[in-house]
Amino acid sequence: MPDVFDHDDLARLRIALARIGRTVDRQVRGDAMTRTQVSVLGTVSRLGPIAMGELAEIEGVNPTMLSRIVGKLENGGLLARETDPGDRRVVRVAATEHGLRTQEHLRSERTRVLGEHLRRMPESHGRDLLDALPAIEALADVLGPRPVRDTALADEQAR
Repeated sequence: MPDVFDHDDLARLRIALARIGRTVDRQVRGDAMTRTQVSVLGTVSRLGPIAMGELAEIEGVNPTMLSRIVGKLENGGLLARETDPGDRRVVRVAATEHGLRTQEHLRSERTRVLGEHLRRMPESHGRDLLDALPAIEALADVLGPRPVRDTALADEQAR
């Protein structure tokens, strides 16, 4: 594909996407959880039980940091660690019932908050965003395809 974006266009797109994500997350989670904790809870809720090594790779954090994050979520009753019955060296993480309810609430609230902001925009901008959605999703896939397990789950939910 020819380079249709100049440096300023790319910077504007990157900044706008980051601002949207930060603003919606901040309005939903407040000071209760960090963005990384919310992300880890979401990943474990979708894919879990999941091995800590796989989770660290998906989240892009080192195992020591992940262990601390999981520990905080575990202390909050959101996640539980368990030893893999097939390989006692592997620690798996699963969302608790409280964690699953919390994740669903966060997801629902993020959608609600985004919807409120979108309704404040002119209708034509909303249509433009919907028209651009396939391109935005393709960009997300190019940047980092969904984990195979996540893709299979999305396919199953689409049915």
